[in-house]
Amino acid sequence: MAIQRPNRIFAGLSAAAMLRLEYGWNLHQDGTVFLASPTGGTSRSYGSICHISMQSPPISMVTRTRERTGVVTSLVANMPPDVTSYTGTIVDAVRITAPERTLVDCGLRYSFSQALPMFDSALRRDLVTRESILEICDGLHADCGPVLRLLHYANPLNENGGESLCYATVIEEGFAVPELQHVFLDPDAPWVKHRADFVWHTQDGRIIVLEYDGTGKYVDPAMTGRRGIQDVVHEERKREDTLRNAGVTRIIRTNYDEVRQRHPLRHKLLDANVPMAVMYPVYERETDILGNER
Repeated sequence: MAIQRPNRIFAGLSAAAMLRLEYGWNLHQDGTVFLASPTGGTSRSYGSICHISMQSPPISMVTRTRERTGVVTSLVANMPPDVTSYTGTIVDAVRITAPERTLVDCGLRYSFSQALPMFDSALRRDLVTRESILEICDGLHADCGPVLRLLHYANPLNENGGESLCYATVIEEGFAVPELQHVFLDPDAPWVKHRADFVWHTQDGRIIVLEYDGTGKYVDPAMTGRRGIQDVVHEERKREDTLRNAGVTRIIRTNYDEVRQRHPLRHKLLDANVPMAVMYPVYERETDILGNER
């Protein structure tokens, strides 16, 4: 589509795909392509094309250039629409809304748990800052409340989209916001360190750990170091022994299917007596309908 009309500006989820942000690929199930449109409201034309209304949006360009090491994908900010002068090593180039505008549009269109992985991955890769996203919100005549909530909770310490989805689900289910990537030291061997995905330190002195297990952890050679499943499981057991030796009182394991279904994860967290945000004001202040602290 970009080759047919080089001046097209891809927006929303289409721009997020170009930026390789992390999110659930089921968002593409209807095959919609999103384009920035200078006139009219958000509309759908020709079945699979949806126009997002915006005036003079900040524009970036995703380029693929042929280098000695192969084809390299890059993000170029404020690149002019006419790319004919860049034909030297450029293989192709696509105009998209800038990462900040892309996140705002996705944050307004999709649910909290669907959009948070995008925000986490963009912050983790230093594509945006919180301030640059707020600047976009300030220039819009729209209620950006959902985006502000995403910015409040977005955390680049989530290492992948699965962890971001798990983190968002924990928050949406009403549990206290966990600490991310907490490092535990084995008191018997201080040089042994393990990071836990999610940790709660409760008021009654308990330490609860939630570990998100992706399938690749057991079958992807790049993640297993080409070890067999039995070896990986054995290492996990040794790791859990270290965590308990460091004072962890409960270890919960979950995976993508449990997070997606929600109720299995909720049941595990309730069974472990993970604190709820509404029950522990130390985690989040409780307010009335007008926003006043109770």
